[in-house]
Amino acid sequence: MTAADAEFVVLVDEDGHPVGTADKATVHGADTPLHLAFSCHVYDAEGLVLVTRRALGKRTWPGVWTNSFCGHPAPGESTEEAIGRRALAELGIRVEDLEIVLPEFRYRAIDASGIVENEICPVYRATTTDAVQARPDEVAEFAWVDPHALRLSVEAAPFAFSPWLGWQLEQLGRG
Repeated sequence: MTAADAEFVVLVDEDGHPVGTADKATVHGADTPLHLAFSCHVYDAEGLVLVTRRALGKRTWPGVWTNSFCGHPAPGESTEEAIGRRALAELGIRVEDLEIVLPEFRYRAIDASGIVENEICPVYRATTTDAVQARPDEVAEFAWVDPHALRLSVEAAPFAFSPWLGWQLEQLGRG
């Protein structure tokens, strides 16, 4: 990878104001600075939600089930633009009816390898009519599931899911 290929994330202060940028490849570690991200939950016409299992080669939380997809807006890119870009790149889908459902979501989590996620991460809901064509380096497998069944599964076996998915579902359940 050359410097021109590097993917940058937006570093933010405690209030969410941009304070700089960093190479994504170097930002997730044992002392991850607070940065901007997003999560998206994608639904189909029948009201099923898309869940994905993170590829086994992912640096953080490999092999766990999570929301449809996550990502980081690039410097100068709106979150909505980043969502469209990542949906297409990661899942081969276009998303519509984008709606922010947890604008203040923020989390810090440490995976089994010691890597820290430290993100201000607004959560969005979207729909698609496209067939998923997931990239294997991003997604090991995926499923369309009943949202209530997903909540029950996360409650029964939280270790099988990303921590942020559990926290998002908990906060969405209060809303």
